[in-house]
Amino acid sequence: MPHSFEAILENLPQGIVLLDSADTVTAFNSRALDILGLSDGTLRRGMNIDGLPGTAACRAAACSRLTTCRPHTSQFALADGRMISLTCAPSRAGSWILSYEDISTLSRVADSLSEQHQRFDAALSNMPHGLCMFDSMKKLILCNASYARMYDLPDFLTQPGTSLVDILAYRSRLGNGPADTATYFDVVFEATALGAPASQNIALTDGRIIKITHNPMQNGGYVATHEDVTKTVRLAEELRRHHDRLEVTVQSRTAEVERQARELERMLAQERSINELQRQFVAMASHEFRTPLAIIDAAAQRLLRKGGAVEPDFLNDKVEQIRASVSRIVDLMESILSDGRLDTGEIDISYDACALGPLIRTCCERQSAISKTHGFVLDIDGLPEFIDADPRSLSQVFTNLLSNAVKYAPGTSEIRVAAWEETGNVKVSISDDGVGIDAEDVPRLFQRYFRARTSTGIAGTGIGLNLVKQVIELHQGSIEVRSAKGCGSTFTVTLPIRRAADVLAGNDVA
Repeated sequence: MPHSFEAILENLPQGIVLLDSADTVTAFNSRALDILGLSDGTLRRGMNIDGLPGTAACRAAACSRLTTCRPHTSQFALADGRMISLTCAPSRAGSWILSYEDISTLSRVADSLSEQHQRFDAALSNMPHGLCMFDSMKKLILCNASYARMYDLPDFLTQPGTSLVDILAYRSRLGNGPADTATYFDVVFEATALGAPASQNIALTDGRIIKITHNPMQNGGYVATHEDVTKTVRLAEELRRHHDRLEVTVQSRTAEVERQARELERMLAQERSINELQRQFVAMASHEFRTPLAIIDAAAQRLLRKGGAVEPDFLNDKVEQIRASVSRIVDLMESILSDGRLDTGEIDISYDACALGPLIRTCCERQSAISKTHGFVLDIDGLPEFIDADPRSLSQVFTNLLSNAVKYAPGTSEIRVAAWEETGNVKVSISDDGVGIDAEDVPRLFQRYFRARTSTGIAGTGIGLNLVKQVIELHQGSIEVRSAKGCGSTFTVTLPIRRAADVLAGNDVA
């Protein structure tokens, strides 16, 4: 039996020392020597416990054994730094069992855990975002100070076991609950379905936007972080609005640039066309001047060769040629000068009581003297006695129209002139049976330097009709043309009988 007891004692993992009621050692195992760092012979039967480490704790236990009769545990450090746990267990006979355990590793683990807990608590307390943990029943496990501050939660709602329903009800009363409670838990279901973190932005009734990220736990609970992203969301929205405005502006500017590019291209094309028309005009004007000058020169030479013996009929014929050519040059020069004055705004429209009927007759008679091949049929008795107009500029208008009628009807002999009064206006039409005008050319007929295709081979500068249109419009009138190729043309001028009020205010100057 003693042998079995010693075998059991020796195989225990703790260091064991048995004491009798006099506190002397009665038995011990080798593990006690190892744990206490004692050499052989240091611990022996019959010795007093005063020489053992932890003696003070044993003495204290012995003093209290009569009242407690329960094991007493204490800890002490050895010289080598190890921590030893000593349990003193009294027996009914007054003896003691001393049990020693080396708890150095356990102590270090406990210290490490304590330090980690402190770090975790510090990290949790100093997180800028709110953090909370709920179990599967949506009961609060823990939350940090930022979570409580974010929603102004009182202390009693931050205690473990608090229901999420109570927290949300309090927040709703406080005015910072979710604006849409129906979708508030969607992210929880999403995170649970994915088995991974899920996030969503939640709008609160106080206007804030909170980004909530849920991370599911295996036991059915979850950890959630709450981040105030109001500024970020607002900035993103403003950035999108700015981007949209910028895109609209870019599109608008691009369209404007394209429009300006098209307009520039149009103007360049127009400039090229005008330059070409001007070149043609210079060539035509040169020809127009050269022809009457050649006639004048030829007539003068014929007269010179005749010497003093000049028959009256011959003289009259050559004088008429010279006068007609000079008149042609004067008309041409007047057209060019008037066109230039219109460009610079220097042309004067001097309104007066204009006897339009006699003016038209005079223009026809003058044209008859120049072009003996054509006759003029007049139907102008329906005109009023006077209209408000500038006789000088209107004389130039009708001279140009009559001259064109003669020039572009070389194979005919009759030019028809009709005039009548109509609703406060007078209308004057000049018709011929000449070459006419292509339908495609009619819209451009009054453009400066433009000449219709049917005018090929017929002298002209292309400024006459443009000048006619501008002078008529300065009189608050209009001009129309009806024509067809090979069927002649009719030009109809409309002029007001009396000036309009705004013309009167213009002090008779256009």
